[in-house]
Amino acid sequence: MDADGVVQYPSPGWLKEMARLGGPGFIPEAFRREATTLTGNVDLREELAGILERRGRTCTADDILAVWYRIEVDERMLTLVDRVRAAGVVTALATNQQSYRGTYIKENLPYDQHFDHQFHSFEVGLAKPDPAYFAHIVETIGVEPAEAVFVDDVLANVRGAQAAGLNAVHFAHTDTYGSLRCRLRALSVPGV
Repeated sequence: MDADGVVQYPSPGWLKEMARLGGPGFIPEAFRREATTLTGNVDLREELAGILERRGRTCTADDILAVWYRIEVDERMLTLVDRVRAAGVVTALATNQQSYRGTYIKENLPYDQHFDHQFHSFEVGLAKPDPAYFAHIVETIGVEPAEAVFVDDVLANVRGAQAAGLNAVHFAHTDTYGSLRCRLRALSVPGV
């Protein structure tokens, strides 16, 4: 399972708060810089500090990161993961995260109670949609790609998983929890 858009969502108002702190045009620039940090080779705090300094903003990179940490967990999805896991399936969280938010997630959210493995891109050194990211996961877990089912809200990531040989389900923002369960049942996922 993917994290953002599947088992967790940003808290309401987070984007507005980030825009207020960073000023006009900050959001697109911050997200572009964040994309360069997902494999752990570039430090987001330094990138944000540079953006804020160039823009003459008085807030700090840590102020921005604190807003990025505002996450709400979807308990229904975790219940689904628990049912699948109880049926004997190895479960994994597969997420693109920069090191600060990824570390926050690992230390503060209950995912180790629900998932057997967590694959954060900053630790893996690869990021979705790269098929090598998914190949790393199935190799680490010890399953064949065709035995794995991956769920993501981003179509490019679904295609990357499919290119690596995984079964992949696109869980669009307009999809329902029930429709996801139906698609997982169609793939013979136990416990759904």
